[in-house]
Amino acid sequence: MKKLSLFLSLAALASLAACEKETVELKEPSAPAANAQASGDALTGSNWHLTALTGTWNSGTGPITTDVLFTVKPYTRDNQIQYNADGTYVENEGATKGNPADPQQISGTWKLSTTRDSLTVTLPGVVRRYAVTELSPTALRLTETNGVDKAKATTFTSVFTH
Repeated sequence: MKKLSLFLSLAALASLAACEKETVELKEPSAPAANAQASGDALTGSNWHLTALTGTWNSGTGPITTDVLFTVKPYTRDNQIQYNADGTYVENEGATKGNPADPQQISGTWKLSTTRDSLTVTLPGVVRRYAVTELSPTALRLTETNGVDKAKATTFTSVFTH
């Protein structure tokens, strides 16, 4: 499993819309990690899988939003993500793999802000910061914006369910 996360493939897609990439700064948790994990009860306890993915960018005449889930390979779509109460993150390859020699799981850590509006996932070699726009026991909606400036930015919205 050479890919670090589903979202690394999104970065490649984002490069089609913008030559440079910028990470949107999100609030960092102000409380210790243990307290941040405790506020993520809706996040922990079950596996999540990607069920929707959209991309939004400025066309010059206004924003355009389109479904881009079809760009995600089937062997990535069956992956499952687990956020554990101790702050560990596990992405399981699911039944199919892009390369049979890849490991079945990638492990890392996660941190939810105390206000529950941002999520940081740290995997080997990469740190991703997402805005949390929905977090319930049945749905997780994350957004990530890439681009040099707001006029050229691409925003990806990923929806995960159990």
